[in-house]
Amino acid sequence: MVDKNIKRKNGFWSNFRFIFSCFALNIKKEWQYKSSFFMQIIMMILNDLFFIIQWYIIFNIVDNIGGYGFYETMLLWAVSAGGFGFSYTLFGGAWNLKDIVYEGKLDVYLTQPKNALINVCCSSTNISAIGDIIYAFVVLIIIGAPWWWYFVMIPVMIISGIIYVSVYITFCSLCFYIKRGDSVAYTIESQMLKFATYPPAIYNFTVKVILFTIIPAFFFTFIPTQYFFLTFNIWWVLGTIGVMIFWVMLAFVSFHFGLRRYNSGNLMNGRL
Repeated sequence: MVDKNIKRKNGFWSNFRFIFSCFALNIKKEWQYKSSFFMQIIMMILNDLFFIIQWYIIFNIVDNIGGYGFYETMLLWAVSAGGFGFSYTLFGGAWNLKDIVYEGKLDVYLTQPKNALINVCCSSTNISAIGDIIYAFVVLIIIGAPWWWYFVMIPVMIISGIIYVSVYITFCSLCFYIKRGDSVAYTIESQMLKFATYPPAIYNFTVKVILFTIIPAFFFTFIPTQYFFLTFNIWWVLGTIGVMIFWVMLAFVSFHFGLRRYNSGNLMNGRL
């Protein structure tokens, strides 16, 4: 009976409700400081808007880069910002994983009935990342996107965001095995963002193979941009969803095996 109750508490819909309950709680906590709340969002939007100016200047000098003009490049940046914003907004706690592991603070998550990894990921929210989500829709307005793109952007940023955070968790699980394992995760994350915001035609074959596999930057931005928006292709859509599922499973497996090497800090902490 106990096992059945535990499985029920860790079912898909139970975890789905748990994620949004944590998100609502995190927003409520941040909302206490309203000025800071809105300032973080506004500053992030303004920071992202500078990239529009950068690319506007570039495309006044050249007609296109690898077949991508201003219109397509801005869409690429919108998908990148949306996916990045979604991951940091709902799963901001994932970027605290390294500290939680190194300082032996994982105990409080392991003793709760919910999945430990989901619990860690949902433990905090990066408010400024909401600005990235808003920016993604601002870009659609700037480029004069058709109305249905605004609806497509929602599942696109969810898929891209889940891939992004899953890749980070997979490599951050190295923290269980080596000191400064988070530096590997940080490097992968930064390179993923860097490669994902430039037209794919500029990369040679070897780099493209890497960006489809070890660092799935193409599935983070290019594939959604090209085959969800510009030239819809159901097979690439299904393939991208399959890649998302693969990285999610890999993240959970990496974390699970990493737990075998975890050393408790024996800290008497609690979490509401």
